[in-house]
Parts: sequence; C-alpha cells; structure tokens
Amino acid sequence: MEPSRDPKPNSPARLLGLVLGGLLVLCIVYFSLTSISIERMVAPVFTLAPGQGYFVRKAGHVIAYAALMYWFGTRYKVFAKRRMIALLLVASGIVLEFAQGLIGYRNFRFSDMAINAVGVAVGWALISPWTRNFIGKCFRRRR
Repeated sequence: MEPSRDPKPNSPARLLGLVLGGLLVLCIVYFSLTSISIERMVAPVFTLAPGQGYFVRKAGHVIAYAALMYWFGTRYKVFAKRRMIALLLVASGIVLEFAQGLIGYRNFRFSDMAINAVGVAVGWALISPWTRNFIGKCFRRRR
C-alpha cells in the first residue's frame, strides 16, 4: 500500500487551501449561471471587436478549469486523488452546461464541455513533475 504524501488532514494551511479552492468553485458556478456575459464584464477594461467574445469565453473556460485542477491537484499528491479531482471537475463542467441549457438566458454547448475538459488537462499538465522539471530547466540560470 502506497503511503499518503498528502498534507496533514487537519493542518490550518490545508484547510485554508481547501476553503479558497471552494471559493474558486463557487465563483465558477456563479459565473456559469449568471446572466452577465464576459463581454459585459470586460467592457470597462477592454473593447472587444465583434467575434472576439467567443475566444475570450473559450479562454476563460480553459483558465478557470486549469486553475481549479492546478489548485486542488497541488493539494493532493496521490495520483488516484488527482484523477478523482480531474473526473469531478470534468463532470461538474458537464453538469453546469446542462444547467445552462435549463435556464433561459444561457446557452447549452457541447463545445464548452470539451473546452472545460481541455482546461482540466492543462491544469493536470502544469502539476506533473515532468512539466515542473522542464520549466525549471528553461528558467535555470546558466553559470
């Protein structure tokens, strides 16, 4: 049986990390189900040309789900737990898309389900040891 390499279950830092992760989840649920569009959210800062909103939305999906996977993936070091987190995030993206289809002011899209899963994969890639070693080698100072 593999020893657990996760942080102590009751440590304050771990609990704070889980609370902050829960707040991230709540933000994604809120922004997934609210009637406010990304175009209206970024309007005070950026002026989007027609058609740019589509790419901003897709990038937002990838960033949001990659951030969640990265956040929770760095808190749980055991592969089986990371895999469960990834599956739960993909499932939550699917459930939120169906919920958007049920409310009248949002649209149901299969492409959003796929792009959410891509975001989870990006987050998983960012926490993998190979990626960390590669990034570390790229930014290591040469003597």
